[in-house]
Amino acid sequence: MADLQEWERQLQRDLDEVRRTSRQLSDSVAAVRGVCQLQGVAIEVDANGDITDLRIAPGALRWTSEQLAHSIRTAHRKARTDAATKVQRLVQHGDPRMRRQFEILTGEQSAPPEPPRHQPMTEDDIQAADDAYFERMNRRGWTE
Repeated sequence: MADLQEWERQLQRDLDEVRRTSRQLSDSVAAVRGVCQLQGVAIEVDANGDITDLRIAPGALRWTSEQLAHSIRTAHRKARTDAATKVQRLVQHGDPRMRRQFEILTGEQSAPPEPPRHQPMTEDDIQAADDAYFERMNRRGWTE
């Protein structure tokens, strides 16, 4: 019975930790802003890509409507990309449990973790691997 109670306490601690890291990630993502300044247009967006600030230089107001619209669309696209990159970085460096949930929700794969660095084998390691291989082959037979 004590093992079950300890398991429940550990489960509660794990759930509390998940809730805490989830709140921290949520708060961090809510604070993300993507920005772009381009040809007299400055745009700031939130993590969802919604515009939170738009500034147009007085000189840009003399452009044709097509030129101004193009600059606004381009700046908005770049600001959204900036915000998405910042969110991705937050998720990538956060709790792996939150990363997996983020991938499920967004349908995106985060960058795979870096593979462990390969350590070159020493002569002793090579000899031990060779010995183990030949021992295995001698036991199982060479014709299988």
